[in-house]
Amino acid sequence: MNFHHDLAEISKKELHKDGIRIPKEWTDYQICMKYLELHHRLFDSSVPYLSVFSRELLKKLPLLNKEEQAAIRDIVNRLKTCQPLTPYMSRDIHAISVKKSDFLLKNWNIYHLHLEKTTGRYTNSNLLFFQPKGQVVHFIDVRPHPKGAAWFDRGLFDIIYDNWPHLLIYQPDIRATLPIPDEGVHELLKSAITLIPFRKGSLFPTNMGVAASGDSNLAVRTTDWIFNMLQEWQIELEKRKYDIRKLIRKAGIKPPAKFDYELIVEGGFFVAYELQTHVKIRMFPVP
Repeated sequence: MNFHHDLAEISKKELHKDGIRIPKEWTDYQICMKYLELHHRLFDSSVPYLSVFSRELLKKLPLLNKEEQAAIRDIVNRLKTCQPLTPYMSRDIHAISVKKSDFLLKNWNIYHLHLEKTTGRYTNSNLLFFQPKGQVVHFIDVRPHPKGAAWFDRGLFDIIYDNWPHLLIYQPDIRATLPIPDEGVHELLKSAITLIPFRKGSLFPTNMGVAASGDSNLAVRTTDWIFNMLQEWQIELEKRKYDIRKLIRKAGIKPPAKFDYELIVEGGFFVAYELQTHVKIRMFPVP
């Protein structure tokens, strides 16, 4: 019984489906954590979304070219009809390198999409930025593809705050004692400094920020919680083996001399599947 390894194998299969190769040196923990991080990056298209536009973007829409307007209409339709957004995502969407990751997404849950579908060189440098909350997608703005420190764009946060302040964690009564240049924001967040001067107060990461490694803190914390719960359940199953044996006998099944459990995911729950009796023990919901 090794639920950590079982979960890593489940995660590995899902990553392989997306065409992502797993380095041999990755531990079970790294595989699971990277799966959660990449799964977040790919966006959940399994439910329909309502699309809303910022006042700034509504004014800009008529000024966009026909191809860009058509792309935005298609994206809105895809969100409404549960179709994947991957055709408009970056070619590096499956990259596992931290350097290739999206710190705007990791810190503030802000996605970006290209306004063209292509497997080759992009001819349009504009990106559509949006932030989901529940089943509502908030389209923030269309802006040129940023580079380097420009990925931290205070203009995007100004638009979000002016249209949907509830999407940000903003504290008007807390202020940093020293200025933080935009080009230093991401490195500071990796150092657990989560207070960014914004307007007359401070802005905090919406997604718990990033770890020192540059990995998503949300993915790291979720993996920690899952691994701890699985470990506790392994201990509990061993402690309660005699009670489980009695219940199996009551069901008219002959229990084996030693139980052999495998972790499976079924109906939104982590389940301990006993390989010899085919008995399933529901443990806890998948977060």
